[in-house]
Amino acid sequence: DGPISSNCDVLKSCKGNLTFVNNQFYSMRQEMNWLCPPNSKYASMFSSIIFVGVFFGTITWGTIGDLIGRKPATIASLTISMSANLYIGFAPPKPLLLIFIRCIVGFGIGGAIVAGFTLVMEMLLPHQRMPLRTLFNWGYGRLLLTLICMWFPDWRQSVLVCTLVAMPSIFIVLFVFPESPTWLHSKGRLREMEATERYMAKIGGVEYVPTKRNELEHSKTLCQVIRTRGLFRRLAVLWCMWFVSSFCSYATDFYSNTISGDLYVNQILFAIFIIISKKVLLVIDTIFPNFKRRTLHQGSWIIVIMLFLGLTIMKISDYSGVVFLTFNLLGTVFMELAWDANQLCVIESMETSCRSSATGSCSLIARVGGILAPFLAHLAYVWPPLVYAFVVVMGTGILIISYLFLVETKGVNLDKVHIDEDPTEETRMVTDTKMIKEDIPEPNLNETELEQFIFTLGGYGEYFDREYYTRRTRFSTMLAEINYDLLDRGVYLNKFYAFILLIVASITLLFTMLVILDRSHKTFNQGPI
Repeated sequence: DGPISSNCDVLKSCKGNLTFVNNQFYSMRQEMNWLCPPNSKYASMFSSIIFVGVFFGTITWGTIGDLIGRKPATIASLTISMSANLYIGFAPPKPLLLIFIRCIVGFGIGGAIVAGFTLVMEMLLPHQRMPLRTLFNWGYGRLLLTLICMWFPDWRQSVLVCTLVAMPSIFIVLFVFPESPTWLHSKGRLREMEATERYMAKIGGVEYVPTKRNELEHSKTLCQVIRTRGLFRRLAVLWCMWFVSSFCSYATDFYSNTISGDLYVNQILFAIFIIISKKVLLVIDTIFPNFKRRTLHQGSWIIVIMLFLGLTIMKISDYSGVVFLTFNLLGTVFMELAWDANQLCVIESMETSCRSSATGSCSLIARVGGILAPFLAHLAYVWPPLVYAFVVVMGTGILIISYLFLVETKGVNLDKVHIDEDPTEETRMVTDTKMIKEDIPEPNLNETELEQFIFTLGGYGEYFDREYYTRRTRFSTMLAEINYDLLDRGVYLNKFYAFILLIVASITLLFTMLVILDRSHKTFNQGPI
């Protein structure tokens, strides 16, 4: 009943009624009295331990998905995470027990992220991957979670309702989804693959037409991927992309709870903006067939960099008006679009035999970024604009890496993704990944033709034999691949980038003028000092 305070000494000495300001949700911290030291450490552990579970879950379930199948790994991980989450809703107030169960929840979620996503993507045609990412996205999940917390403003009730809402997904995967035909083909289980394809054709209401598939390649484990130069180079680029996206997303999300002053309104705004942006992305991808994965990733980060540069300037100027909120919303939206590029690229870049475990390794790296992000929030107390400035710096770095090294993968046939041990044999990522090599015939020279390749060097005769001709042909193939790769990476600034830069520059100029006018208006109203 006394004055409002966040001082823990006041809280401990309070002997009357304790009232929380803006108490829109009865949290676990309030029920367990984890508000002040020494108990406040349990709140931090409970929040961060889920990242540890996801950290180990992604690589574990990714490997299991490559070994025994995408479907059983998805079912098992979903069952574990939902069972553990259901138990938390009824668990006694024992801090260490709750923290342990929370870690189990994260372990199961890691499998759902990796094995479940891989299962769905491998059942889709190349042109269906982007629509799926745009129609089913985190915006809907964020909106649903916010509404559940509004309607059930108690942490135990909201946990139970969220679990019950998500539980049908287990039965959908168990009774409706088949095993991935791409994975079945990689394991040589051709009869099961054909049965799965017939089932999918029946569900889709189309006639089943058998398709010719490539010969089975040697299966690679994650360790073999790391030892394969071409695959590891791709994986290293993807690791950087996932780490930066995770680190920047979690670091900025810590500030999203109080931007608008209302927890629920703020989260609903973020969810609506994300949903709308996904629909716009679907329209762009449909209208412009040449809208590539590299364009999506690099274009998103260009806009994020410019928006957060504006946020840094506004924070330095101590401005927090409507423009600040708008820039935050748009920055979150375009970070989410960069996530779409991350997930599509890892699925389309890796071979079937290691796709799930490679995706798991990327998710693991992302969890490292999520674990490190809170430390940046603590440093923001030293200099408030630090979080936004850090996003600008890291975004610029990943933009350069993406521009130089990210391979284009749009339209690739997942069953044909293969990279040999020899880095010079790496295949260009196009719809038919072996197009270049198939277009160049193997040398077939007879003795008469060989005699025509005689060169005289210092009086000595030397045959330009079949082996040398083969090496020369391979060198020509490598040069052709380099030329195609340079074209794929867009050495020249195309019209789309110019258009994006023009729009962003115009928006930045407009909002800068609004900030100046707003500050001038406030200064004018204040009158002379």
